[in-house]
Amino acid sequence: MRRFINKENIYHGLIMGLVVIQLLSLVLSIDFTLLDSIIALSVLILGIKNLSRSFQIATLIFFIAGILLLSTTGITIHSTGLAIKSMVNIVVLLVIMQLFLIPVTVGNYQAAVEEFMQKHVHGPKATYTFVMLVTHLLSSILSMGTVAIVLSILGDSIKRQVKDSARFSATSVTRAFTLGTLWAPGAATIFLISTVTGVGWSKLFIPCLLLGIVGLILAYVMERNQSYMKEKPSESTIVSQTKLVDHASLVSLVLAVVALLTLSFIFMEVKVASSMDSVTLAGLLTVIIWIILLSQRHSQNNLRFKSSLKKAAVSYWHHGIGSGAALAPFFVGIGTFTYGFQHSSVIIKLTSVLSPVFARFGWLLVVLIPIIVVIVSLIGIHPLASVALIGKVIMAMHLTLSPLLIALSLNIGSVAAYMLSPFAGIVMIVATILNVKPTQVSIRWNWKFCLAFMVVDLVFASVLSFIF
Repeated sequence: MRRFINKENIYHGLIMGLVVIQLLSLVLSIDFTLLDSIIALSVLILGIKNLSRSFQIATLIFFIAGILLLSTTGITIHSTGLAIKSMVNIVVLLVIMQLFLIPVTVGNYQAAVEEFMQKHVHGPKATYTFVMLVTHLLSSILSMGTVAIVLSILGDSIKRQVKDSARFSATSVTRAFTLGTLWAPGAATIFLISTVTGVGWSKLFIPCLLLGIVGLILAYVMERNQSYMKEKPSESTIVSQTKLVDHASLVSLVLAVVALLTLSFIFMEVKVASSMDSVTLAGLLTVIIWIILLSQRHSQNNLRFKSSLKKAAVSYWHHGIGSGAALAPFFVGIGTFTYGFQHSSVIIKLTSVLSPVFARFGWLLVVLIPIIVVIVSLIGIHPLASVALIGKVIMAMHLTLSPLLIALSLNIGSVAAYMLSPFAGIVMIVATILNVKPTQVSIRWNWKFCLAFMVVDLVFASVLSFIF
């Protein structure tokens, strides 16, 4: 019993408590604000030590500033509770999305992807395209866990095909992954932007998906003329096709993403819940159905299936929850700030001062937004923090610019910041796995693409804002 009651299990138990309360609140008409905020505050206190130093400072500053801002209009227990739990739904969503690791592990889909690549994908250009597509696809449901999976299962195949495998892997994975944050249900950024700007995920999805596709094409075009992309595959890299690849496994991955998106839009259309809660419910339901289908597929070897399922579930408890809730304290802090800022007297004064200044920029403000997000990310401020702050300030101005265009501009800025900042999580993970410097991954290998991406996608975003 004592072995089970430890800090990790207590913290993960609190996180799952937030998940249960969130799901119950969708079914029962009961106000869980007080209980939800108490658990969220406990998550902040216990989990803040797990954050990096910069995130710890940012979390505390946002939390304290949020409480102070809230006090300017009269603070109550209920308003404080609403502020503390205001972004808990993002944490719940990310924890639920990590459940996809269970069917992916049980179904051994990693092996199917690697085998398919060895048998059908030859040559640097084809490999680059395949790695980007797999990374982009998996990032939509597995979030940050995608990076380790892709580089571990495809790393050897990449090394066999390309001499400069470090740059090849770094650019393909970072670009495909960060472009996935534009639209993916497993990404926190798009939901934070949706919360800050008031533009629903359902309205953001199609424009952001199109921007992501444009980005993928641009990423390939800009890299295809590199010397290592012109290497021809050697005979040793072409594996004899003596065994059929399990194409059904690859199709299952695609169908899982399609099912997630379809259910999400159905739940939104029938107004079962908000955009974020609809995606959460869709994710949970997709995982449950996927596991049931896998159990029927392995019905002849039920003991092995149960053993794999138990192992995957234990891995989820120890690693999946921790990965999904890695920034939970930060979201409590920034949620408190966002709610406090929105309900403070400061917002009125700030609006009167900054509105004339921002109004002079007109459409140029859309260009300045991503530039500001990138600049502050280079000095160590996480894009999530800058996006929340900049977005909230600009939306308070009530400018004539389309809220959708502002949301798209923030999203484009966050993608560029994730790629360019040496402090970004994706860059740090890729650099660690490939044993290179973070600045090499971010600035040296990706700065030209980021610049071109911001120019091209801002033009497309402007067009899309008129269409949608």
